[in-house]
Amino acid sequence: VMWTHGYAGETSSDSIMALSDGQGGFTITPAPTAAQGAHALQLFDYDNDGLLDLLAWSSNGAQLARNVGTSWTDVTTASLADQPDPPTVTTAHALVVADFDLDGDTDFVTATTGSVLLAENSGTPNGSLRVSLRGTASNRLGIGAKVQLRAGSLSTRLDTSATTPSVGPADLVFGLGARPGGDVVRVLWPSGILQAEVPQPEGVLSTLVAVQELDREPSSCPLLFTWNGTQFEFITDFLGGGEMGYWRGPGHYNTPDPVEYVRIPANRLRPRDGRLELRITNELEEVIFFDHLSLVSVAHPNDITVYPNEGQTVPPKPHRLHGVRNIRTPVRVFNDKGTDMTERIAALDRRYPDEFGLKPFRGYAESHTLTLDLGPRDNQAITLLLTGWTDYAFSSDNVAAHQAGLTPSLPVLQIKNDDGSWRNAVDIGIPVGRPQTIAVDLTDQLRAGEHEVRIVTDMRVYWDQIQIGRPVSIDRPERNTVVREQTLHPTTAALRVRGFSKELHPNGTEPTTYNYEQVSMVSPWKTMSGSYTRPGDVRELLVASDDLFAIAKNGDEVVLSFDAAQLDPLPANWTRTYLLRTDGFIKEMDINSASPDRVEPLPFHAMSAYPYSRFEHYPKTPVHETYRENFNTRHVVRSVPRIDVVR
Repeated sequence: VMWTHGYAGETSSDSIMALSDGQGGFTITPAPTAAQGAHALQLFDYDNDGLLDLLAWSSNGAQLARNVGTSWTDVTTASLADQPDPPTVTTAHALVVADFDLDGDTDFVTATTGSVLLAENSGTPNGSLRVSLRGTASNRLGIGAKVQLRAGSLSTRLDTSATTPSVGPADLVFGLGARPGGDVVRVLWPSGILQAEVPQPEGVLSTLVAVQELDREPSSCPLLFTWNGTQFEFITDFLGGGEMGYWRGPGHYNTPDPVEYVRIPANRLRPRDGRLELRITNELEEVIFFDHLSLVSVAHPNDITVYPNEGQTVPPKPHRLHGVRNIRTPVRVFNDKGTDMTERIAALDRRYPDEFGLKPFRGYAESHTLTLDLGPRDNQAITLLLTGWTDYAFSSDNVAAHQAGLTPSLPVLQIKNDDGSWRNAVDIGIPVGRPQTIAVDLTDQLRAGEHEVRIVTDMRVYWDQIQIGRPVSIDRPERNTVVREQTLHPTTAALRVRGFSKELHPNGTEPTTYNYEQVSMVSPWKTMSGSYTRPGDVRELLVASDDLFAIAKNGDEVVLSFDAAQLDPLPANWTRTYLLRTDGFIKEMDINSASPDRVEPLPFHAMSAYPYSRFEHYPKTPVHETYRENFNTRHVVRSVPRIDVVR
C-alpha cells in the first residue's frame, strides 16, 4: 500500500515532501514554509476536501499548511485565529489529532506542563466519513491497521498507531469534499487480513462505517474439486504438510512434508466424455508450488474400504494403505466432562464435539480429551477412522502463544490400562484437509480385554465422524489378491486464471466449503510479488517430482484430465477408491513466516530447511534454468491490488 504523501527533514536544515502522483510514484519538492524547522508534524485533512494538509510544530508554535493539490498555502492565521495562544515546542509535551467533539472534522490537542489545550475545528461545508475499527484476530482497537478510502476520483489512506508522537491521526476521519459518500473502504489489519467494505448496489458509504475484522484464515491449502457426474464438487483442501517457513519457535521453522495422497471416493469422481476431470484452485493468500500430480486408482472388493496413511505428524508418516471392513460406530464416545458425544460423531454432518475451552490464540485450546468405548472386540484387531479438521494456528499465533509460555501438543491416542491409568500408544497427528480421515491401526497396541481409548490434545481439532473396523492386510507382497493399484498421469494439465469460488458455511458452521460454479474475479487477498508460471499447458511440469514447479498465485486454477479408458476393468463385486498423489510446497504471507513477501527463493526437495542457507541453492542445471526462463514469466510487482478494482 502506497503512502499518500511523505515528509523528511531536520530542525536545522531544509525539509522535503514526497507527493504521490497517484500512479505509484512520488514527486520530491521542498516542504512548505510551515514545515521548516519542525520538531513534530501531522498530515490530516483539516478542511475535509479529500487532500491531506500539514500541521507542523516548531519553536514558533503551530503552523498549518493547506494542500491545494500541486502546492501548499499557509492558513495558520485564518485557521487558528480563534484558538488559544499555541504553546511553544519547549513547553509542548504531546500532540494528538482527532475529531474530539464528533462533529465530523478533525481537531487537535496539545499538552503542556499542567494543562491541555484543545484547538477545535469549526468545520467547512465539506462532508466526511468516519471509520470505526474493531479487531478480532488483531488487537481490539485495530491499532496498526492501514485504512484506504475510494470515493469517485479520490483515493486516500490513513494509518492507525499508538505512538507518541503519533505517525497519523488518532481518529479515522476522511474528508469527502462535495462527494455524497465513499465507494469502498478497505482495511489491511495487523493480522494481515485484507478486508473491503462496500455499500449495497447503487448506494454509497456515508457518515460512519463500522468495520469488524473478519475472523477468517488468510491461507490454507489448494482446494480440490472433482466432476461427480453432475457438477464439480468440493472434496477437501490438501498439501498442508508442504507449507514452508512456518514459525515453530525462535529461529526454528517447520520441515515441510511435500507429498500427500488425497482420498476421492468413486461416487465423487465419475468420467465425463471418457475423462476423469479434476480442478485444483488457489483461493487464499499463498503461493503454491505444484511439482507432481497423478491419479492412483485402487481397485478392491466392495466390502473393503481403503484409506491412505495420512495425518500430519513429526516426523511424517510413511506412505501405506489401510484396508478396513465391518465398519461401525463406537459403542460410546464422551468428552472429559462426561458429556455423551456418540450422536455427534456418528455421521459426517458438520456436528462435532467442540465443548472445550479455547486459549486467546488462534489454533490453541485447553487440554481436553475425547474417550471412545470400542465395545466387545473378542481380542480382534481394530482400526480407528478419525475424520475431522483442524483450526490452525498461523505463525503470528505461534509467536504470541510462545510469548505466553504455550507450546501445542499434537493429538495422541492413549489406551486405558487395567488399573485405570492411561498410556500413550499412537501419535495420531492432525487432519490437514478440511476434512481428512486419519486411519489409526491398533493391531499391536490393544491388549486382551482393553476397550477404552482416548484422544488427548490442546489444539483445536474437531472430529466430525469416528468409526472403527477390522483391518485388512494389504501391504504384503501378495496384496494384489486384495487390491490393485494403477497410476494415471494427466493427459492434459493447464494453469489458468479463474477467480475465487463462493464460500459457503452450511448450517452456519465451520469448516468453509466452496461452490465451484459461483466465481468472483475480485481478489480479497494480498499477493506475493515475484515470478509465477505463465498460464497455459503445464503438463510437462507435473509428470515427475523434479523441482520444475507450476507456480500458482491466488485466483489460479490447475485443470487436470485423465483418460478413464486406461483403467483396467473391475472384477465382479469390486469398486475403486481414487488417490490424488500430490507433491508440492506452499508459502503464506504471515508476517512471522519465513520469506512471506516474495515468491523467491524457490524451494527444492534436497534443501535442508526453508529458508535455506547461502550454501544451498535451487538447482542450476540447464533444464532448470530453461524452465525458469520459459515458464515463470508472469511477474507480480504489487502485493496489494489497487483499490479501484475492489468492486
